[in-house]
Amino acid sequence: MNLFKTSFWSGLSTIIKLLAGIVTTKIMAIYIGPSGIGLLGNFNNIIGIFSTFANGAIGVGTTKYISEFERDKDKRSVTLHSLRITIFCSLIIGSIILLFHRSIASLIFGEVIYTAAIIIIGITIIFFGLNTTITAVFNGYKNIKVMTVIGIVGNLISVILAFIITINFGLFGALINASIAQICIFLLNIFAINKLKLIDIKELKGKIDKVLTYNLFKYALMSIVSALFVPTGTLFIRTYIINNFSLNEAGYVQAVWSISSMYLLVITTTLSIYYLPTLSSLKKKSDLRNEILKGYKYLIPVAILSGVTILLSRNLIINILYTPDFLKMKEYFVFQIVGDTFKIASWILAYLMVAKAMTKLYIITEILFAVIYLTLAILFMNIFGSIGVTYAYATNYLLYLLTMLYLFRKTIFRKYLI
Repeated sequence: MNLFKTSFWSGLSTIIKLLAGIVTTKIMAIYIGPSGIGLLGNFNNIIGIFSTFANGAIGVGTTKYISEFERDKDKRSVTLHSLRITIFCSLIIGSIILLFHRSIASLIFGEVIYTAAIIIIGITIIFFGLNTTITAVFNGYKNIKVMTVIGIVGNLISVILAFIITINFGLFGALINASIAQICIFLLNIFAINKLKLIDIKELKGKIDKVLTYNLFKYALMSIVSALFVPTGTLFIRTYIINNFSLNEAGYVQAVWSISSMYLLVITTTLSIYYLPTLSSLKKKSDLRNEILKGYKYLIPVAILSGVTILLSRNLIINILYTPDFLKMKEYFVFQIVGDTFKIASWILAYLMVAKAMTKLYIITEILFAVIYLTLAILFMNIFGSIGVTYAYATNYLLYLLTMLYLFRKTIFRKYLI
């Protein structure tokens, strides 16, 4: 499947996801307000970390090796090993969540409340892990249509649940919505994986391939670093804003981050669905260069056009997505959108590190720029107020882009290919 077809299917899925996100965000804004949005952001960060560990952080490796292997036997082996690892890790993470649910609640909310939501996450975390792994399997097989259909149905289910649960149970309902939605999506995934006959459940008891397991865990190491440093950094920044400014301002920042992730979703989805398996399969520098330049040719204009549109219509977007209580957040948009453009430009190159298993380089750059972002955020917020976090975001991704250009200069600049 080429870039255009992938973009079409990922775009279709993204449009539905965006519409679902708009409806869900509006419901959350009305029923839990800016302060609730801020706390929900903290909760989602923690879920993101737990979800990564629940599937052993092997999603990227699963996609890479399934797409890279040619024999169906090898592809099935990757699928089975990934599912085994996921089940094992999910049971461990679920047990840890249940054991320390009060401490986790205190970390997220600042006090021991909503512990029932944490317990529910502990019980259902296995579905988060399995869904991530199964999606990675579909991606590796390049079953984009299947992923799109499941994504669309899953988003519709999530919206319906958000509407019913949040209206009736407020913030608690918003917190448990994800868990219930993941169970429904898991049922869809199981139906699809059986329909495509990608695995036989009986084969889960087969022998363990130590080499394959080791290779998968090389990617796990990269994913774990991202899962720990990126969400933890945003969690720390949000908590810093709450403690030094206000809960409402934390809600504004979270709302801007949400809009940012929404409009960039079609691009980031294309990167993960198309670029990861494609770059993994390419060997020649000239082929890699052509694929990367193709990405810059088509994806960067989309990112810029989308960002400018969001910036010019931000008042309308705030009123549609949120409520008049959120209008103060409009000043946060400019540098967030500038940073988004730098982010996409850098990610097109950064996917090379993932596709080519450059584990050490990936980990070093992830940690380095997570620390730089956090440092700049605190520095700029102390100088400019909470809006300084957007200045830090743009500056950090500009530095990251320059670093990627330097590291992969021999791949992207023609003079090195001659």
